[in-house]
Amino acid sequence: MRRHARWLWGPLMLVALACEQPASPDPQPAGDSGGPRIKPAPPAEPKEGAPAPPGADDLPTEPVVRMLEPGKRRPEALEPRAPGTSRRIVVEVRITEGKNKTLHVPVTRVAGDVVLDSIGDDGSRYRWTPRQTTVLADEGVEAEFLTAFEAALAPGEAPAAVPLVTDRWDVVTELDWPTDSNPHAAEIGVAQRLSLSHLALPVPELELAEGATWQINRRVDLLGLPAWQTLDCKAKKITGKQIEIDADVTYRLIEGEPITRPPLGLPSVAALTGQGKLHGRFDLPSATPVDMQLQGVLLVTPAPGQEPRRFGFELRADEDYMAQPDPRVKLEGQLTQGGLVIGVVPPGTKVWFNKRAVKVSDAGDFLIGFGRDAGPRALLAFAFDGGPDERHILHVEDREFEPEVIDGLPAEMVDLDKKTRKALTKSRARVKKLRNESSDVPYFRDGFRWPAKGVITSSYGRRRTLNGEDHGYHWGVDLGARVGGKVKAPAAGVVVLAESDVPLSGNLLILDHGHGLTSSFLHLQKFKVKVGDVVEQGQVIATIGNTGRSTGPHLDWRMNLFDTRIDPQTLVPPKP
Repeated sequence: MRRHARWLWGPLMLVALACEQPASPDPQPAGDSGGPRIKPAPPAEPKEGAPAPPGADDLPTEPVVRMLEPGKRRPEALEPRAPGTSRRIVVEVRITEGKNKTLHVPVTRVAGDVVLDSIGDDGSRYRWTPRQTTVLADEGVEAEFLTAFEAALAPGEAPAAVPLVTDRWDVVTELDWPTDSNPHAAEIGVAQRLSLSHLALPVPELELAEGATWQINRRVDLLGLPAWQTLDCKAKKITGKQIEIDADVTYRLIEGEPITRPPLGLPSVAALTGQGKLHGRFDLPSATPVDMQLQGVLLVTPAPGQEPRRFGFELRADEDYMAQPDPRVKLEGQLTQGGLVIGVVPPGTKVWFNKRAVKVSDAGDFLIGFGRDAGPRALLAFAFDGGPDERHILHVEDREFEPEVIDGLPAEMVDLDKKTRKALTKSRARVKKLRNESSDVPYFRDGFRWPAKGVITSSYGRRRTLNGEDHGYHWGVDLGARVGGKVKAPAAGVVVLAESDVPLSGNLLILDHGHGLTSSFLHLQKFKVKVGDVVEQGQVIATIGNTGRSTGPHLDWRMNLFDTRIDPQTLVPPKP
């Protein structure tokens, strides 16, 4: 069967990943709200009245890949795979138990490098080199639960590359089971095996049209259990070197074959059925996922006559775009909450960030930014030289922000009267309008410097409590210094606001650095420039003061990329 079906071969590598949010047929990275990046998909639960999974007599006797519908558009040749191409992949796995979705294994994140070694008649060979494994804190999870699993990840020998063999039909991993008797180590092994056992997704032909559907029946290693997997696939979109696929997935235990190890703390397994949904976009030359989600439910019967136990799993595989160089794109900056990234692409390239168009200068300069509560993933897309768009995943580092409590302030500084509140509302609307304007000149191109000398007395992102009341976040970095100290332009720009007696801010100056990036300087004493002036980096623009709501002379330096609050400290070297 395998010999005369060679024409079917054309696998795409899928490394299954777990996500912290439910999977969706339409990945939608969130903005700065920190909300889920994936819209919840309908739960993959067996529906009442739906056809029952196939019985033992209906199971396929050998794997098969078959075209169902060719699609309505003209087929196009898929970009060929290129052996030797390596990609950093980040894998996350969540396994829950019961309808209440109690975590059976905490969210496990595995980062590693995948390389396609070779393509042959007996299968494609990959290497997976693990780089880091961590368990993630989750809301409502007890600290002792996490600590037990973290202890199972105690550092040992440097991880070695794991050979992964993916033939036309079967997915086989040579990942060893943990020899440690620690049950937590074994459960993490289950999570890793689940992710690495979903490796290949065959396509029926090397030319494919959007809308084409096909079915795959194959053997997989499911948590250490030999299982049949059926995927009903659809080519949702084909754009250049990337393909987007949706699939309905079902599982069933292969009877009569030995079980490597009963998973999930079960003494034995008598039966297994499962359903799930898969959605992903894949890079064709490297045969690795750009982003992929697989969500499903398994009903596992430990012994004949016993009630099945329900296990849910969520897997996500994302590329780490910043881990490997892209000669077409230069990105500089910190991919962290509050960070700003300055990018350069070939002239004429189109750029999208989280599905919104980004201004690109004639020379290819552009900006992207991450708010205080930015989620863990962001979507960056390019269209080079008028070609089709290609998407990439950025991983955003979480930060912890210490709260700030200030007591003993005069009441009028905290509880604003009606007149002040009204003036503050008007002032904020005017400032917001200025910040949402996008000028064309990329003054930001040469980077940033500290605008003043002084000691950091407060930092970005801290939730402030004033006289026992919550007053939101502090959006800048405060530099304590003497009145009259020089304030210099951290980068070149145009003065768009220089106004005295602004509510709370005092004397306020705003510089436009181009493309929606602005610097605001609060509590100033005197202005040394006026609206419309073009200033150079390092030019004196004002002096430090103690105006507005201020408890002492200092400079409050804030930055915005349109409405996204940026931490200025991510753009300058540490203070000595």
